[in-house]
Amino acid sequence: MIVGGLGELLITVGVFLGLFVVWQLWWTSVEASAQATEIMDEFRHDLTPAKTEPAPEGLVTDEPPPVPDQVGYGETIGTLIVPEWYGLTNNAMPVVEGTGQDVLDQALAGHYEKSQQVGEVGNFALAGHRRTHGNSFRHVDELEKGDQIIVETADTWYVYEVMSEEIVTPDQVEVVAPVPHHPDQEPTDRLLTLTTCHSLTLGEYGNDHRWITYASFVGWMAREDGTPEQVLENGGA
Repeated sequence: MIVGGLGELLITVGVFLGLFVVWQLWWTSVEASAQATEIMDEFRHDLTPAKTEPAPEGLVTDEPPPVPDQVGYGETIGTLIVPEWYGLTNNAMPVVEGTGQDVLDQALAGHYEKSQQVGEVGNFALAGHRRTHGNSFRHVDELEKGDQIIVETADTWYVYEVMSEEIVTPDQVEVVAPVPHHPDQEPTDRLLTLTTCHSLTLGEYGNDHRWITYASFVGWMAREDGTPEQVLENGGA
């Protein structure tokens, strides 16, 4: 009787663990994706729609881009668009100030508050989940050198191109410094950095490493002048 009761208990525990995994990996993403859609709809509601055609002159590369003012914690900065993720996952998501769990669990990209603003000289650093809660950066490992990462604000498109990636431990916070790995140096370049979990396997669910992708700024475009071609071609607008 004792053995039988123990077996039934183990089966019950197994069922509950299975249901927890389903909730953690699937249902949290359903809820978070709905929250992200609501945030993005609210952000775009009062914006003048961007022209759905490329600007005749293309990206502005010979003038510094406008830099938006910093917003409060939890407020929306704009939209992150990764053209190469089109068809793989949701390739457009809100960018919100802050990296607390209450922010990141909404299937979005969170801006490290002490890092630079988008378009500013230095490092515009973002964090996002790779598993659960929307899987925002799930396909970060598929980005290759030259792939574009685009940020849309109320007035401007900012276009960056992937340079490199690396895997670090969680204590290597210098990756989000104005000059990554060199916090004491004065920045001269405009960078964007994506940070997320390294592994997707359940056996490494402890987040013992981080995947870091670095991108460099290549140009900008006013929304009133047009929309970057990569956005028009890959479902970000």
